Amino acid sequence: MPLVTIRHFTEADIPIRSELLRESRFQANLTDFAVSTGDDALTANQRKTIHSEHAVKRMFTMCGAKGAVIGFSWITSIDWRAQVCELSFGVLPHYRGGLGVVAVGAAHAYIRSELNMRVVINQVLDHNTMLASAEHLATNQRVSCAFDSYTVGEWRKALYWTTTEDDEREQRTQAADRRAAIADRIRAKAAMTS
Repeated sequence: MPLVTIRHFTEADIPIRSELLRESRFQANLTDFAVSTGDDALTANQRKTIHSEHAVKRMFTMCGAKGAVIGFSWITSIDWRAQVCELSFGVLPHYRGGLGVVAVGAAHAYIRSELNMRVVINQVLDHNTMLASAEHLATNQRVSCAFDSYTVGEWRKALYWTTTEDDEREQRTQAADRRAAIADRIRAKAAMTS
């Protein structure tokens, strides 16, 4: 069984996502529009997405063990014909460690397998290293846009890049190779001490 599963966002998820939208680190790292949006308007906006905006925006709930909500992902800038979209996500504070990274991978896999997206546009504000290291951001960015976002009283620079199916396949291979190399080193050290 996978560590993280993805399901469609429902009205029952709105209170949890609303709380996340108002969390300080989320606001600094993604968007702070919820600061100036009342509860009723925030709820209405999410209901509208669920009921009438599937052609332009889809929201998903990322779940861990026993269906516990660990965060949300959503796609925008959808080009169904070209099979391209922008993927965004927000992980609840308690899960931002190891499981958050797994959730992001599960969201990528889901939109590829279930929605047939071939190219994913990634956008990360350059100071946001919660789920990607500064080195990863610097290595992957292809476009840098100063003054892209204004969050929590500061202008933020956004970094953009795309990820294709081939890119993801290569990343999985590299990760497997790294794990194998670590396992080999551990086995070699264990053999030396026995």
